[in-house]
Amino acid sequence: MEVDAFRRLFPLRFHERHLLESVRPDARPLGKARETSLALGAVASADGSALAKIGCTTMLAAIKMEVMTPAKETPDEGCIAIDFHMPAICSPIVRPGRPAEAAPVVSKQLSDTIISSGMVDLKELSLVSGKAAWMAYLDIYCLDADGALFDAALLAAVAAFSHLQIPVVSLNEEGRIVVFSKQNEGEKLKNKPVNEEKRKLKLRSIPFGLTCIIHKNYILADPIAEEESIMETLITIVLDSSYQLVSLYKPGGPAVAYESIIQDCIALSRQRVGELQTILNEAICDMEVD
Repeated sequence: MEVDAFRRLFPLRFHERHLLESVRPDARPLGKARETSLALGAVASADGSALAKIGCTTMLAAIKMEVMTPAKETPDEGCIAIDFHMPAICSPIVRPGRPAEAAPVVSKQLSDTIISSGMVDLKELSLVSGKAAWMAYLDIYCLDADGALFDAALLAAVAAFSHLQIPVVSLNEEGRIVVFSKQNEGEKLKNKPVNEEKRKLKLRSIPFGLTCIIHKNYILADPIAEEESIMETLITIVLDSSYQLVSLYKPGGPAVAYESIIQDCIALSRQRVGELQTILNEAICDMEVD
């Protein structure tokens, strides 16, 4: 039987034959992630944006800043709203006109991770206490869904916040916040500035994710969509840039019986954090040079 036909008819047996040799069909070692790339400033009209690729999985993240009235409970804090989109072009299993089942799950996971990690100090988004603050709308679009969607979406989100430049604003005569643009440049000059120039956020404890598949006694890092579809147990580990555990996410599947398996996944995640931190720093340096 030809290899491609065997792979289509018996996908699990096909992958298990490779596992016996401790190698994947794409020639990766079991614990190695796919090639990863980042490009900042992918959307010119956004205040911050990035394009992230992990293998074929591709995510486009864009941030738009808008002025809002802060909640009474948090008068000195802004907000972050996160939405994850999976258009039909990203995967053959996503039907046109129907929402993808994975989209709200990934969206919730991203929101929980970004907020709980403390990466963004919401007080930095405050403009006038109790009156005005920034709302950061983060939209992430999946352009190609080939496994490890959360990992790639989180990387794109982190990179977009690294690229983010908060717009210049001023107070008008009525005491309202005016966002600077070319149309109201003169108005900005004659009114009291809230911030003199565009500024970047100070990011802390940047989170990075690594999804692993547990199959029998094997651990496969950064799975492709085919591996996710035939092997049941997935674990996503999120560590911050200081290698502290932010979250551990296991969406169903058989129970993981051994603590040693979790420890091995965390060890792979620590290695992956170093790789992603280097990739992010290089992308930031490339953007500054340009």
